[in-house]
Amino acid sequence: MSHFVVSARKYRPTSFDEVVGQDHIAKTLKNALFTDHLAHSFLFTGPRGVGKTTCARILAKIINCQNPINKTEACNQCASCTSFNENASFNIFELDAASNNGVEHIRSLTEQVRYQPQQGKYKVFIIDEVHMLSTAAFNAFLKTLEEPPAWAIFILATTEKHKIIPTILSRCQIFDFKRITITDAVLQLEKICQKEGINADNEALHTIALQADGAMRDALTIFDKITSSTVGDIITYKDVVANLNLLDYEYYFKITDAFLRENISDVLLTLDDIVKSGFDAEHFILGLAGHFRDLLVAKMPATIHILDVSEELKKRYLHQASLAKTSFLLSGLNILNQCDLDLVRAKNRRLQVELALSKLTYLGKATEKNLFETTTDSQEKKTLIPSETPDFHKENDKIASQNKTESSSTKSDFPEQVTEENPVNVEKNAAETINLGAFKLASIDSIRESIKKTEQSKAEARKNVNIQVIKVIWDQYIESSTSKSVQSALNIALLSLTDQRVHIIVPAQVNKDMILQEKNLLEKIRNETGIHDLIFEVVVDKDSFPDMDETKPVQIMTQKEKYQYISEKSQHFGSFVKKFGLKLDTEV
Repeated sequence: MSHFVVSARKYRPTSFDEVVGQDHIAKTLKNALFTDHLAHSFLFTGPRGVGKTTCARILAKIINCQNPINKTEACNQCASCTSFNENASFNIFELDAASNNGVEHIRSLTEQVRYQPQQGKYKVFIIDEVHMLSTAAFNAFLKTLEEPPAWAIFILATTEKHKIIPTILSRCQIFDFKRITITDAVLQLEKICQKEGINADNEALHTIALQADGAMRDALTIFDKITSSTVGDIITYKDVVANLNLLDYEYYFKITDAFLRENISDVLLTLDDIVKSGFDAEHFILGLAGHFRDLLVAKMPATIHILDVSEELKKRYLHQASLAKTSFLLSGLNILNQCDLDLVRAKNRRLQVELALSKLTYLGKATEKNLFETTTDSQEKKTLIPSETPDFHKENDKIASQNKTESSSTKSDFPEQVTEENPVNVEKNAAETINLGAFKLASIDSIRESIKKTEQSKAEARKNVNIQVIKVIWDQYIESSTSKSVQSALNIALLSLTDQRVHIIVPAQVNKDMILQEKNLLEKIRNETGIHDLIFEVVVDKDSFPDMDETKPVQIMTQKEKYQYISEKSQHFGSFVKKFGLKLDTEV
C-alpha cells in the first residue's frame, strides 16, 4: 500500500506563481527580490489556509538559492534548494509559537542568530502563530528583531495581528493576505481534478469552495473527503450535499415558489421534509434568509456578480427573482430575522418557524390589502370634501334643528342599509358627513379663540410681575421653612428678573445645590405669579459677595501645640493643670 499524501501537502505551491489568490503579495515580494530591497523582518497576517506559511517557505528558499532564475525563482537544482526540498536545510528554522511560546524558546532562537550560515547567504527564521508568544517572550525578542545581523531574516506569520504588541509591528513589513475567492478556489480545484483524473461537476466544486469559507487548505481537505466517497464516479452536487450534510438549495427554491403561489400546504410539507432530514429550525431559517438575500441581489443587474454560484444556478436565481417583488423580499428578510431572534427563547421552536413561514405565505396578500384600504380611504375622503366652503353658522343651525327632530320622533335602533337601489340614503349620509365636518371646523375656531385668550392672560400676568413680587414670595417661603440651612442659603441669594428668567446668584456650590433641591419654592413662584413657563437660573459668583469672610484653612496641630495654644488663650488653664497634676501623653 502506497503512502497517501493529502492534496493540501501534495499540491502546496513551490513558487510565487503557483500561490492562489495572493497576486499582490507575490508581486511585491518578487519586486523586492529583483531590486535587492529585501527587509530583515516580515509579518504575514490573514485568515487560516490562505498561504502565509507557504509564502514564507518560498521566500526562504529563493533567498538562499545559489542560482536563482531572474532573482525571483529558485532553480531547484543547487545544494540549498535540494536540501530545502528534502526538509534538511540548516539555514531555515521554523518555530511553532503555539507550543514554544516561552522566554527560553526565544532565547534559544536568538542564540542561533549570532552564528553565520554554514551554507548560503541567509539564515531564515519562520515563526508561525507568533501571536501566541507571551509578553515576556515578545520583549526578549525586541532587540534582536530591531537590529539583527546582516545574515538573519525573520518571517512572522499570524491569524490575529491585533494580539501582537505594537513594538513588534513597528519593526516589521506587514503583508495582509486576502481570503481566497470562490472563483480562484474553483479554478484551483479544476486543475487538481485534471491532474488526478477526477470528474467533477462545476456546481459541486462551487459548493466545496463555498464551504471552505475563503481557505484553500480547507477546500482541499473537503475535496479529499468527497473524492474518497466517490471512487470511480463523477463528483456531483448531490454527493457534496450528502457527505457534508448540507441543506439542498432545492428546498429553498421549492418553498419560495410556494410563498409566491400562497400555497400554505406545500410550505408546511416542505418544512416537514427538512425536519425529517435532520436539520434544525435555526439552520433552515438562516439558510432561507440567505436565499432571500441572493434573490434580492439577483434583481439588480449591477450586483449579479456578487452571487458566488455556478452559471446554471445563477439562471435559476434570476428567474425566481423576476417573479418575486422587492417589497416581498425585504419584508421577508425582516420576518426571518425576527424569527431567528425569537427562536433563542422559544419553547416550541417548530411552531415559531411555522408561524414565520405562514406570515411569508400571505405576505403579498396582506400588503396588497393594506394598499387597497389606504387608496379606498383616500378616495372616500376626496368625495366627501364639498366643492364650496359652507356657511358654518347655517350648518350649525341645521344640526341643531336636526337633533330636535330626531329627539322628538321615534326611530329604529338600526340605521338604514345603504345599497345601490337606495341612492337617497347615500346622499343623506354624505350630507351628514359634510355637516359633521363643518361642525368640527367650527369647533377648531373656538379652540383657537380660547388659546388666544389664554395667551393674552399670560401676557398680562407677565406685565404685572416684577422682581419685588418674586422677592415677597421668596421671603414668605423662608419664614415658613423649618430648616436653618435652607433659610441661610435662601437669605444670602441675590435675585434679578429678565423677561421670563429669574437670575439667582449665590456665593458657593453648596448654596446652589440647596436652592435647586427646593422644588416647592420654584413651583410656588410659578403658581402665584401665573407664569408657568418661568425659568430659574442659579449661578455661583464669589465676586458678588465681597463682604463675606473666606473660610480659613484647617490647621492640623499636635497634642503639644494644642496644649500651648490653650495655655496662651486661657489664663486659668495653667492653674487647672497644676491643681489636678495633669500631664501630656508625651510626658507620661
